[in-house]
Amino acid sequence: MRIAERVAVCIFGLVASVLAQGRFVTPQAAASSPVFEASVGYSYLALDTPSQQRVGLSGIDASGFVDFSSRWGLTLDSSYARAGNVLGTGHGANVMTLLIGPTFYPVDRRNTRIFVHSMAGVGLVNSAVPVTSTYYLGGTLTRFSYATGGGVERTVAGPLAVRVGVDYLRTTFANSTATMQFQNNLRIVTSVVFRFGRR
Repeated sequence: MRIAERVAVCIFGLVASVLAQGRFVTPQAAASSPVFEASVGYSYLALDTPSQQRVGLSGIDASGFVDFSSRWGLTLDSSYARAGNVLGTGHGANVMTLLIGPTFYPVDRRNTRIFVHSMAGVGLVNSAVPVTSTYYLGGTLTRFSYATGGGVERTVAGPLAVRVGVDYLRTTFANSTATMQFQNNLRIVTSVVFRFGRR
């Protein structure tokens, strides 16, 4: 719940900052054809380990977007993040996800849009869990995963934009008794967006 609360606070802060800038621009009518966007950027993942400690992973995120109207779109997101050492085990960690889901744009003010999305797919977690001071359990687990969150997209010039998002990401890994356990992760993504077409 703590991560969900943090995500909600971040989204509220983003919305408040846009509201403080002035009046909204009334969303335009639905576009006659979909608008496609692609992004690539930096991803930071605060990984929730079964030992109740968090591990910071860094990596890359790449996404594709299809906006069917000024309000609704579809997002395909892929990410990879890693860390060199997990909880002093000497074992590295990496998390790969491939997710897809709807995106909603509640605010569209000139060159700034606020988005919220919910995505589901698959997550691969390669990590380790200390069992004793000299022994750890390591391995790779692929399971259903999902993410929900939001952020802000700001057009910089022409087809280029910058997007910042915060997500609650749910993955699965094993605890020290080799029992599957959910992970409640926090993911922050900063990316550059290239838009194909006009919205």
